[in-house]
Amino acid sequence: MTMKYLLAGAAMAAGLAGAAATNASTVIGREGTNGFTGNFLESVFPGTHYLVASDGEVTFRPFGSPFDVSDGLDFSDVPFVWNQAADSHWTALTAKQTWVVPAVTTCGSENSNKCEFVGHFISPSAWASSAIGTWLILDSTGAVGDKIVTFNSAVGAELKFYSDPFSVPEASTWTLMLMGFGGLGAMLRRRKVAAPVIA
Repeated sequence: MTMKYLLAGAAMAAGLAGAAATNASTVIGREGTNGFTGNFLESVFPGTHYLVASDGEVTFRPFGSPFDVSDGLDFSDVPFVWNQAADSHWTALTAKQTWVVPAVTTCGSENSNKCEFVGHFISPSAWASSAIGTWLILDSTGAVGDKIVTFNSAVGAELKFYSDPFSVPEASTWTLMLMGFGGLGAMLRRRKVAAPVIA
């Protein structure tokens, strides 16, 4: 493989990485000693409480939960009805439209990625364009602790809450990687093959 193809492949990978980086995220808060609870759409829907919570690795009971939780959502004070999707396994609290992830589950304790279930919630209404995006909660070190993604689909407004999202690659990330490998493969196939030497 010649240096030309290696450099071209590297340039393509850098371009794709740059394209992914332009999909900016908004930091909505940072877990302190006592965790984080905040309204992540206050700037979009003033007066409406789209509340999210993330622990700070201490005993954490947001939204009236009677047990220690890792993360939570409280949409009890919003104008749209939200439902938990079938692929989501958060625990519903008795309060209307409030869900949490227990700190200890049947698969183990929090901070084990397989135990912090992805939350998936759907409303038959649609998000306003200003409410569509990626929202981050940082941990105490400044690294991404949780990621909330909002988008519209054929079924309505959707929200996915990822705990420790670095372990859950997005579909767009896989798409960009596959495109990069496909482009590199196409360049390699175009490489000229040396003619055989006849003695």
